[in-house]
Amino acid sequence: MPRIALLCACLVGGCFFDASYRSGSVRCSDGKCPSGLTCRAEVCVDPRIDAAVDDMMPDTPDARLAALTCNDPGLFPAAGGMTSGSTATRSSTISAMCSGFVMNGPDAVYRVDTGSGAQINLTIAGTYQVNAYVIAPCSIAPATPMCIGNTMAAVGSPVNITTTLAGQHFIVVDGPNAGMNGDYTLTVVVN
Repeated sequence: MPRIALLCACLVGGCFFDASYRSGSVRCSDGKCPSGLTCRAEVCVDPRIDAAVDDMMPDTPDARLAALTCNDPGLFPAAGGMTSGSTATRSSTISAMCSGFVMNGPDAVYRVDTGSGAQINLTIAGTYQVNAYVIAPCSIAPATPMCIGNTMAAVGSPVNITTTLAGQHFIVVDGPNAGMNGDYTLTVVVN
């Protein structure tokens, strides 16, 4: 309950009322607050200094970002999805062979779980010569895994890959040039 100091003095036929409302200590279930305070989440607060009233426990904990490596890939739902990122601060952990190129650029790894015979459609866009391909299992350098279907998506050239086994398939955003990096957008559709 708010602390209210009430002074009533009879001075020349009148009363004087004085109240001290502290921000955050007055409830406003009717949406009304004393002058200078604003009702937020059924509590009167000073809009100049108070933020919204925090819940004691958030609904969901803060999500941890994946490292985007073979051991800690970003995850796509079974139907696929879209993600954006950057390889600017990343290193080359995978050196796969795709369409006659060894992919030695900075990479980011994602995983999707599929059944045998699933179609994985990859579309990649970026601010540099970026590619995307699928491998299974995920093998780090110095191993040189072969891309599934020996093909890769390039900017403006999406690819469809048919899986030959059920389980984890790793989608790698990569490039053939170790010195090139930048922003990318990866779209994965699984049928």
